[in-house]
Amino acid sequence: MQSSFAVLVYFVKSLLSGRFANRAQAIFTLLMAGLSVGFSAWAEDQPSLKEITVTGQVSDVAERRDATSQKIVLDRQEIEKMSVMTIGEALGKLPGVELTGGGMGQRARGMSRDSVQVLIDGERSAGGGSMIGVVGRLPSGNLERIEIVRGSSAEYGGAASVTVNLVMKKALPKSSTEFRAGIGKRGSETSSQLALTKNGGEGGFAWSLPIGLMWNNSPVSSSADKQDNTSHTFESTQGTSKMGHHTFTPRMSWKDGNDSLSISPMYFFNPLDSSSESTLSGSAVPTENGVRVNTVNSLVRMTRLRVEGEKHLGESKLTGRASASNRKNTTDTVRTGLTNSIDHTESRENESNFALRLDKPLGGEHLVAVSVEQINLRRTQGQDFSGSFASYDAQERQSIAWVQDDWMVQPKTTLTYGLRGESIALDSSGVSQQRGRLMPSLAVRWEPMDKWVVRSSLGSGLKMPKLDEISNAATLSVGTNTPLEADKRGNPNLLPERSLNFEAVLERYLDAEAGVLGANLYVRSTQDFTERRVQQEGLRWVDRPYNEGKALHWGVELDGKVRTDSFGWKGATVKTHLTLPHAKVKDERLGITRMARDTPKYVLSAGLDGSLPMLQSSYGMTLQLSGRSETEIPGEQYSNTKARTTLDAFWLYKLNAQYKLRFSGQNLLATDTVRDTQYMSGGNTWQLHTVEGGYRSLMATLEGRW
Repeated sequence: MQSSFAVLVYFVKSLLSGRFANRAQAIFTLLMAGLSVGFSAWAEDQPSLKEITVTGQVSDVAERRDATSQKIVLDRQEIEKMSVMTIGEALGKLPGVELTGGGMGQRARGMSRDSVQVLIDGERSAGGGSMIGVVGRLPSGNLERIEIVRGSSAEYGGAASVTVNLVMKKALPKSSTEFRAGIGKRGSETSSQLALTKNGGEGGFAWSLPIGLMWNNSPVSSSADKQDNTSHTFESTQGTSKMGHHTFTPRMSWKDGNDSLSISPMYFFNPLDSSSESTLSGSAVPTENGVRVNTVNSLVRMTRLRVEGEKHLGESKLTGRASASNRKNTTDTVRTGLTNSIDHTESRENESNFALRLDKPLGGEHLVAVSVEQINLRRTQGQDFSGSFASYDAQERQSIAWVQDDWMVQPKTTLTYGLRGESIALDSSGVSQQRGRLMPSLAVRWEPMDKWVVRSSLGSGLKMPKLDEISNAATLSVGTNTPLEADKRGNPNLLPERSLNFEAVLERYLDAEAGVLGANLYVRSTQDFTERRVQQEGLRWVDRPYNEGKALHWGVELDGKVRTDSFGWKGATVKTHLTLPHAKVKDERLGITRMARDTPKYVLSAGLDGSLPMLQSSYGMTLQLSGRSETEIPGEQYSNTKARTTLDAFWLYKLNAQYKLRFSGQNLLATDTVRDTQYMSGGNTWQLHTVEGGYRSLMATLEGRW
């Protein structure tokens, strides 16, 4: 075994050298027609013989208990209980995960920069690409399950504190039709969705043809109160954003015994029309008071093809996948009033992804896996800002190889050890970087007694900068250039973060798979820790990322999931997850130890769902609390984001065997995001108080399957 592992280590080292009219009316008409059909079928339901298929299924609690790593699984039923339209919204409801950046980004454990690694069927996208953002806009019905993995491993690496693997639905050789039609409101704006999936196949061939159409409209509301040593100004913005997420994602698969081949093309069409009006007042300079009108029109189109296969060779299994995607994005931004400008940007991305993996059992006690991956991304971007044209080219190449062994030392003890190698090259607007690192990992799973599981892991990670983070291309501030409205640039000298990660977990499983209670201690030490900082460069204030020094993140996570049948409450489940994060940075520039930027006091999510058989209904609600986040840089910056509480809920009514009616609400408390920021420099002070409006979303959806 030792010689085999040495050969694999040597192998790793060697490798490293459009538009629709009257959309809301159409959806509403279809919804009412479906309801009519559903009620008629309910009233006239005739007895019939139906095919019954019996299958075995492992519960999510049992799967978590038996996993060699620290893994939480959310199956299709759990995803349905979220009552969300898109995959991105589902990502924001995961235990221990917070939404950032308008809902398109996530963070965990109080770490604000790339702390969540999102994989698509195990596929890691390029760090500078936009694949995850596109997948986040796909209908949530495309998901089969979500796997949340914590801790370092050779398979997933240790760059991110949490890994989320999105497992997409596969084609099954069963004739069926599924549809979903919904209409609702977010604030004063109407949103609607229509999804239709046809499945079929025979023998070893299966196919699925899903079409998803979504019109996600939203009001825009924000206010800003700005002060400096000489003035006090106000800015109020009101507007609307109308976005479409339209997808066609067919899937085909062939099976021959245990061997399989799948082909999954995708077409994504994402138009956006946004208009807003900002009113500025209070300035002592008359020309800085008035109205600024912003209009944004953009269109994102992506095509993608993914091929994956599995071949069994005796007891070994060989799996491979390859994907290629092309994305084009055009955006036109027009500003009139106080500032007059026309900004046109156009970008193209081509990404290819390849992986090959071999799993082989050895001696009945070892399961060895070895894999190689190659990721390539090319991007071209042109920007025309009021007649001034600039173009940028960027490229990212990742070469990854890893080997890992799950060794069952004893029936109740498993030792997982491995080695991961990454070589990553970046080139953005003439700035080039290339880094490589070998990263060992070690994990243990131990059952000291029945229904108790202890897990621990230790591993290292490498987090490269994104392409935009090393580019010196500028995004200029729209208004007056101050620390509150600074230019944004990358940092050509930005170094990658190198981390060492430790986890220790204790889990208690309840009788009859009724649930699990867990406690997790995590510690992460990071060299060349990266944060964004605003400072003056000549006559301009510029916001760039910098390597600030060494950081230490640590905290405790408590989670539980309990089915309440044994307590007399039939058909209900209670879930909760609490994170208590801490973070310190040894700031080399200032020569002090300080808190990390935007560290929340706590992050809590709690949920309840259950069934009411007498009413042919099920229900659920989710409460998410994000504690106050603070930043304190002595003599330079103080800011805080106030604590937020959001409440979501759903009610699902079963009309008959084919139709269900769902009522769902998101952010029922209409919680705003409130932030205060203060910058200090040379005796001058700038203060900013912002409020980003939160809107309540309500939707009624008719779901059918036959």
